[in-house]
Amino acid sequence: MKINEKLFAYPWRDYRANNGNSYVIRAEEAVCLIDPGLEAFLPQLYQSMAADGVQQGDVNSVILTHGHPDHMEGGITLGKQGVRVGIHKDEEAYIAEMGPYLARMLGIDMPEMSFDFFLEEGELAIGGERFQVIHTPGHSPGSVCLFWEEPKILFSGDLIFAQGVGRTDFPGGDGNLLKQSIKRCRTLGAAMLMPGHGEPILEADAVEKNFDVIEKMYFDYI
Repeated sequence: MKINEKLFAYPWRDYRANNGNSYVIRAEEAVCLIDPGLEAFLPQLYQSMAADGVQQGDVNSVILTHGHPDHMEGGITLGKQGVRVGIHKDEEAYIAEMGPYLARMLGIDMPEMSFDFFLEEGELAIGGERFQVIHTPGHSPGSVCLFWEEPKILFSGDLIFAQGVGRTDFPGGDGNLLKQSIKRCRTLGAAMLMPGHGEPILEADAVEKNFDVIEKMYFDYI
């Protein structure tokens, strides 16, 4: 699904199985894959990417918004193939402690893992494009969002979705931190929202209205 010349979105739409959305940023010679999802569904993702002219071998970095297997597992597979994989430092510690438990909840084995770089709060360059890494705990301790400064696109992981928020009942979840993180991301003035599950929101007015809905519907219950 082409969003613009440099961004491709791959929402997971098969409700028979749980998996996260994936996104490809293709900027100059850099091809970054955000949240590859579960290993079992990588062939399906590669097929969709190829239809957009992005080959599996083009990917040279992976960014993980957080360490739950439905977002992370495929990244570990790519890392073993020589692709550089990055995550927040707090999430690495969280995975080491809680990863096996979360994997059992999803009925999978926890893969061996190693990371090549750590996402820190502040500016991140991908092929000459400027992003902001925003530490957004709440769904998990080391969750991050990425904000593409121009054209103002927010990759929200499992912080927020279209009319929804990330759950906080997993180990490491914290409702108060989730609300603080959502309020912080609202101030960015995003023109598009690329969430970890569900459909992208492609208009600025709709993104703002979605923040309204989330605060009204969920904040009293998180």
